[in-house]
Amino acid sequence: MRLDKPIGTMLLLWPSLIALVLASGGNPSIYLFAVFCMGTLIMRSAGCVINDWFDRDIDSKVLRTHTRPLADRRVSSNEALALFSLLLSLALILLFQLNLLSFYVACLIVVLVVFYPLAKRYLKIPQIILGITFSGGIPLAFAAASNSLPSACFILMLANFFWILSYDTSYAISDKQDDLALGLGSSAIYFEGKEKITIFTFGLLGLITFGSLGLIYEYNFLFYVIFFVTIIGYFLFFIRTSFSSPSSSFNFFKKNNLIGFLMFMAFYIGELIL
Repeated sequence: MRLDKPIGTMLLLWPSLIALVLASGGNPSIYLFAVFCMGTLIMRSAGCVINDWFDRDIDSKVLRTHTRPLADRRVSSNEALALFSLLLSLALILLFQLNLLSFYVACLIVVLVVFYPLAKRYLKIPQIILGITFSGGIPLAFAAASNSLPSACFILMLANFFWILSYDTSYAISDKQDDLALGLGSSAIYFEGKEKITIFTFGLLGLITFGSLGLIYEYNFLFYVIFFVTIIGYFLFFIRTSFSSPSSSFNFFKKNNLIGFLMFMAFYIGELIL
């Protein structure tokens, strides 16, 4: 479930909370806030479990992943599927607290969560599917808080999609050699030799698209102050990263958690002082 590695949960959570803030006019209920925090943790955990179930034979051949419980057979396939079913059941209980539109959106998200692990076997850039999957909390938040899917929802999804392509390409550099040996797809392989410009371009596109929502919602200067700090932080992280080094690239990936937090604060304060 990767509970010892919460970075994935946080990167999934920040855009969902931004969507919740936008959809509720800056005043999300404590109840909805708690539901989305718990739901994000549960669904990210479920995604990790089903990913490891599909990849159990592949992970056993990769240095970074060969000690995962399914890869080294400490956990059986049936036990993993039982855990996955339990997590989906818990998510369903949370989903029943929301409206019908949320249910429809969640059904689409679950399909993506289940089949994303297969994407790297058939697509050269499986991060495209990840970008859609990891953006699923955004329409779910709009559906739950406003019972609608306005244009701002899809602009936010596009911003998040670009951001995910950026940070997950950085993450994929860590596995590039293993993915090449196993014949798997990866944006780090597809953009080989151009990883740095790819990460920068998608990251900048994501930040600019996030910022465009400030213009749409006519936020005051405080939003732009925090947003400016976010962009400066991103540039500093970027120029201090050696993308030829897997460990440095992985550190850049983890630093995106701070970028997500700053973006959330920008939108939250922007809505409070609208």
